[in-house]
Amino acid sequence: MNILDHFFLKVLIPIKIGPLNLSITNLTVWMLTAVGILFLAMFYYSRKITIIPKTGQNVLEMIVEFIRDNIAKSTMGVDAKYWWPFIGTLFLFILVNNLIGILPNSYVPSSNIIFSATLAIMVFFVVQIAGIAKTGIKGYLKNFFVPGVPKWLWIFIVPIEIVTSLAKPFSLLIRLTANMLAGHIVIIVVISLITFFKNYFIAIPVVFFALLICLFEIFVSAVQAYIFSILTATYIKMIIHPKNL
Repeated sequence: MNILDHFFLKVLIPIKIGPLNLSITNLTVWMLTAVGILFLAMFYYSRKITIIPKTGQNVLEMIVEFIRDNIAKSTMGVDAKYWWPFIGTLFLFILVNNLIGILPNSYVPSSNIIFSATLAIMVFFVVQIAGIAKTGIKGYLKNFFVPGVPKWLWIFIVPIEIVTSLAKPFSLLIRLTANMLAGHIVIIVVISLITFFKNYFIAIPVVFFALLICLFEIFVSAVQAYIFSILTATYIKMIIHPKNL
């Protein structure tokens, strides 16, 4: 058995309408499962909000306040009041999809480059639209012209700035995919040592070590969701408040 079977994209229900492929894959199933878990948790713990919060409501409020204050406000300032719901949704969606891969026999949505690329492309277009809406076409284009340098250098600088702008979503998807893929591969490789050696004495330290890696993977999952979200907030702030204006 290939240890990477855990990450292969598999068609579960083939659906084709002409040239359009709408097949249900394991990525689709587990991503929708993550959405369902997130929706049910939010619905359950927010339906009866009390002044003195209980455990579930307290945890939910802590997460929301963390997103609003430590990600959105700390990065975007006063603009956070418009953007923190988007940033928060992004953070929670990525976090749940990262964590769901720890479940036995599950699929890791965030380890698939399609998942990460879709989010990164969405963020890219949101950033560009936000910049145009805030500063207008003229203000948006000024992001690609570095002030204080001779105009004849703009022929070199503008292409570099454009490439830098295009590289931002690429860095987001590579960072998220690579970290989640690497972490889960390590867990599977460690656990596979049990079947490789077929020894009970090996099983005890291997399971213990795999448990430690799983705990570390939970931490990495939260960190990667945080990094993706705070970079998104940073890119939005940079585009709506260009230094060149």
